[in-house]
Amino acid sequence: MEGLLIAQALRTLTPLLPSPRLSWRFPDPHTFVLPLKTGALWLYNRPPNPRLAYLAEFPPPGGTHSGFQELLVAKVAGNLISIEQLKLDRVVRCEFAASEGFVSTPPVTIIAELTGRHCNLILVDAKGVILGQAREVSAEVNRFRQLKSGLPYAPPPPYQKLEPRTASDEVLSQALIGQPLDAVKRRLDGFGPQLTQALAQRAGLALNQPLSAEAVAHLLPILRQVVERPSAALNAVDADIAALRQQDRWQQQRQVVQEGLSKRLKLLTNQLDDAAKALAAAAEAADLRRRAEVLLAYARQVPEGAREVTLTDFTGEPLTVALEPGLGAVATAQKLFEQAKKREQRARQAEAKAQTIQAELDQTQGLLARLEELSPAELAALAEQARPHRAQFRAPPGIRYTSPQGFAVLVGRNAQDNDTVTFKLAKSRDLWLHVQGYTGSHVVIQAEGREVPFETILFAAQLAAAYSRARHSDNVPVDYTLRKHVWKAKGGAPGAVYLTQQKTVYVTPNRNPDGAA
Repeated sequence: MEGLLIAQALRTLTPLLPSPRLSWRFPDPHTFVLPLKTGALWLYNRPPNPRLAYLAEFPPPGGTHSGFQELLVAKVAGNLISIEQLKLDRVVRCEFAASEGFVSTPPVTIIAELTGRHCNLILVDAKGVILGQAREVSAEVNRFRQLKSGLPYAPPPPYQKLEPRTASDEVLSQALIGQPLDAVKRRLDGFGPQLTQALAQRAGLALNQPLSAEAVAHLLPILRQVVERPSAALNAVDADIAALRQQDRWQQQRQVVQEGLSKRLKLLTNQLDDAAKALAAAAEAADLRRRAEVLLAYARQVPEGAREVTLTDFTGEPLTVALEPGLGAVATAQKLFEQAKKREQRARQAEAKAQTIQAELDQTQGLLARLEELSPAELAALAEQARPHRAQFRAPPGIRYTSPQGFAVLVGRNAQDNDTVTFKLAKSRDLWLHVQGYTGSHVVIQAEGREVPFETILFAAQLAAAYSRARHSDNVPVDYTLRKHVWKAKGGAPGAVYLTQQKTVYVTPNRNPDGAA
């Protein structure tokens, strides 16, 4: 979420603070909803598109989906007293007062880092010590900045950008003249790729075009509008996003087709060269046959053991013929006849193929020439043809384990393997597991119609933790659910899935997974 969009959301929310609050609501593992006196604060912590919003509605009460959500219920019980965004950064601090009740709680702060694929929620105490986090960041992941319980919270590295809300036109002009419009997101605070793209579309300027003084003068009032109401700028391009994405897909298909056609063109050119060489060799066949016929006719005149002999051909001209050691005149003549026959045969085959190869080569060159004009349907068909059709798997998918209770457990080796284990090998009533908040392997317990004991779930959960980025941590949360509650978004990346109705267990990773196989 980009800084200006966060600032706009906070402009609506901050006048309502401090505010009494109701109990936390957690519709899913990634959504944190805090109902206030009016409306609710929504924090969506799912990479790569985290969000903060103030909305009128909120979901009904329900259970928690993660250990961090349970921690918020226990530790964040006071009123929300302030929300602060440092400059126009994508980091927001939500300050909560202490609460007095049956169990009193001290003041705490939730820090929402709405930073794309690295987004996180961190709970800290009044001294800035981390009490818990949605995603642990160990030294293995980031050796400069760890986010773990018990450590002091370290904010993201500072940066220097212009504040577009307060900078004068003169300062903004000096920063932008001579720069491509795409530099806005690097030089102006609060701008990211989306708002920069929206600004370019509203101004009718190309992102990579250096800005002249006239272009900047045209751009500044539009930039002021985007700074004032960034969500309106994005709404203006919402209708075009689908078209832009479709254009991206077409461009990707066009690239696949171009690469495939270029490879095909190279192959056809080489085949045509080979055909030309074979046709040229046909002329050599006639000479070989002439030598063989002369040698056979005068075989009795050839001295035994000779390496070459000069004879008179049928036109009366002298003809020198090389003889191979150990072969007599007759055997050499037969070998020359065979060589001539092979050349003539290759020439006939080349002549038959050359016309077809030339026609396909002309067609391929024509397709490359009009690649930009091909329809989406033509592109899709050609892209499918251009993709290499390899064997589906080089090795049997999944690492196979057997639990102490006799259940087969499959572990994906990589993203492609994860898809295979989950969507081709697992059945709807099998149990599916994955470590929570980290990348890792998909794990499937093959139930085969049986009730899966909790001991097997723990066994598989330890494997899921071992085959993840959390392998060196302790007390790792692992989600599990029925395979039928796991699905993949259309066009989603390999291994990327959604799940529902999951439960969570906390385990220590199996430190020797190879020994469990």
